Amino acid sequence: MTVNRFLAAPWASVHGPTDPRRLWLWTLDAGFAGLAAGPGPRLVDWSAWRAAASDLPVRVPIVRADSTLTEDSATAGLASARDGELAAARSAIADAVRTGQRLGTEWIVLEPGRVAVLGEVEAHDLGDPHAAWTREKAQPLLARRKAVVLGALDRVCRALYGVCKSFPDNKFALSPGRSLLTVADRAGLAAIFEDLRHLPLFYWHDAAVSARRQQVLDEEPGEALEDFSNRFAGCGLGDAGPDGMYGPPGAGGVDYGLLGSYVHRTSRVLPVVLDLDPTVDPAELPGIRSCLDKYGL
Repeated sequence: MTVNRFLAAPWASVHGPTDPRRLWLWTLDAGFAGLAAGPGPRLVDWSAWRAAASDLPVRVPIVRADSTLTEDSATAGLASARDGELAAARSAIADAVRTGQRLGTEWIVLEPGRVAVLGEVEAHDLGDPHAAWTREKAQPLLARRKAVVLGALDRVCRALYGVCKSFPDNKFALSPGRSLLTVADRAGLAAIFEDLRHLPLFYWHDAAVSARRQQVLDEEPGEALEDFSNRFAGCGLGDAGPDGMYGPPGAGGVDYGLLGSYVHRTSRVLPVVLDLDPTVDPAELPGIRSCLDKYGL
């Protein structure tokens, strides 16, 4: 097996025991190697979590600087021309770095910014089941994004350069965005990796986001997996469809066979993180494990 399977802490903090020690044991009993940290619906004392796991065979593979569960990204301001928004994004990354130091991981996952377009935006979240997205409906907003994306990319590259220099002991994995205004479509990520090719920047594949971008925008997940294979740091596992994102694997449109084939090309042991919406019932876990086992994930 070339993966270590982890559970996203935001979901676990909602459904698992409130006592940190019992939560780690519950995680192990559920078949996971540890928890991936990140913002969620409940505040977490990460130092207490770390202390409770001191003698247990668990680890934290990554810390997310932004939440997967909302359209509002804490790191959206990396692409902003406004100093306050950029400072807020850098602060979110610094918080994630400090959390990683408490939990013993150098890996930080983040979405690298959102494009600010002229005029009001009625909707932009591909995970919104009420938006009824189609490619045709998305095109006007994508055209507005295209008009200003080059400036946003330049600001993101300068911001990420500063982040990497400020935190030289960390590695940063960039994740595609659920927003139509994300900088991090495949072309945007390719431009960032090319411009900052000598920095410790990597690719984090979000299966749910990638599937949703395929369903609405015809972006093929395999193209990003192929293009960024030399930077592949791991992936988030959750499913997606018109009714929402981060459902149980096997319940949506993610091609887990395709994802498994790319994961198993690497000789390294990659972290994969089960990232679920809090509404997913823990009773789903046995079926989820069977689905992931089928594809070696």
